[in-house]
Amino acid sequence: MTESHQKKEIKSANTVNPIFAGIAGVVAGGMAVAAAVVMSDKKNQKKVSEAWVGVKEKVGEYLDTVKSHPVIEKSTQKLAKVVENAKETIVNDI
Repeated sequence: MTESHQKKEIKSANTVNPIFAGIAGVVAGGMAVAAAVVMSDKKNQKKVSEAWVGVKEKVGEYLDTVKSHPVIEKSTQKLAKVVENAKETIVNDI
């Protein structure tokens, strides 16, 4: 009798609470509606587009800076050597 009770506890521990799932669904739906309303205006679309271009440029600059950092560059070279050696080992073992 205790085994069936334990199985029920384990089974219910892996499920999502339906109330929590419902609330999450309402929040996600609300955010989608709000985004649709905001993006329906041409002026807002232009602002979002301009902001996205700015973010894209800043991320690109940041990545270039990080990639050119001596420690990152040296680590990348070492990693490339390790990958190449691993490929050679796999090919030679086959």
